[in-house]
Amino acid sequence: MPTPDLSTAVWRKARMSETAQGCVEVAALGDGLIAVRNSSDLSRAAHIYPVSDWEDLLDHLRGERPAPDRIVVTITDEGVALLDSSGEAALAHEYTLHEWACFLDGVQSREPQLTAA
Repeated sequence: MPTPDLSTAVWRKARMSETAQGCVEVAALGDGLIAVRNSSDLSRAAHIYPVSDWEDLLDHLRGERPAPDRIVVTITDEGVALLDSSGEAALAHEYTLHEWACFLDGVQSREPQLTAA
């Protein structure tokens, strides 16, 4: 998949993430794609996912469906890694447990800025 132009992307995050130094940020790109990045490590390329995969992940995090195959979330005592298992994005995005908790609060609250709408 060719890398979309992200220069005009509007990045959004969960409301609770305003207090975190870094956070899960998403940008709806149109054409059925969504970009995801870690605001505290912009040196890593954003992950680009089909909207359906991202929505599947959000539903999984709410306990509504099994985990999607493409987006892998690994949680340890030190933090959380978000990996694109398709190999499109080589480096995982890493978040602190606090950053991830802020994101999860937005997911559970169904905050619209975290979706592709």
